[in-house]
Amino acid sequence: MPGVSNLEALSASYMSEKAQDIKIALSDEDLWAAFTEGEESAYTLLYYRHADRLYSYLKMLLSSPKFRSSADDIYQETWVRVFQGRGKFTSTGTGSFAGWLFRIAHNLSVSLMRRPHTVTNFNELPEDSKALRTASVPAYDPLSDNRSVDEVLAILHRVVDELPMPFKEVYLLSEFEHLSIEQVAEAIGITKGNAKVRLYRARQVVRERVLSELGEEFDEARSDIEL
Repeated sequence: MPGVSNLEALSASYMSEKAQDIKIALSDEDLWAAFTEGEESAYTLLYYRHADRLYSYLKMLLSSPKFRSSADDIYQETWVRVFQGRGKFTSTGTGSFAGWLFRIAHNLSVSLMRRPHTVTNFNELPEDSKALRTASVPAYDPLSDNRSVDEVLAILHRVVDELPMPFKEVYLLSEFEHLSIEQVAEAIGITKGNAKVRLYRARQVVRERVLSELGEEFDEARSDIEL
């Protein structure tokens, strides 16, 4: 009966469009509340909303040969933990779900990478007023030369990959995943002021190393930038 199949197709199309409307209209926190009340489709929408961002974050965070093969496992385990968190995690405002999601991924990654020689005192970085004031300056001036975008991006990715882990995770969450400073702090489990300090220092290192790798033509530009 072609009429029935056409009706089913139209119905499926309509439901897909409605789901897309719901996905756009509802915040993460609204979807999480719906999921905790038994709406399983809300979890699916949360998954598709954050899947790419979370996966790219873990791929870059665990990019060293020693841990690269574990990124997929950490990714899957993160979503399992999120599902199991139904009834345990309570939203505290806009952005709190994303912060919680990335904190789960962060904690699983840290557990994987933790070794006896790992520095453990970065959570106690001093929040002196001078550092917090300088942390509010713009990230850096845009670069321009005759190099291709792919070349510059390759340099940037390599430089970020070589950052110390406490700086690397903050930089990735802020600059690549576009989390707010509040979400970054929640994801890593540090204070907002501490997150600002780490991000400022990470930006300094990235800018200097990228400029250095781009060559002598940037000597003049580098001298014009106040650090």
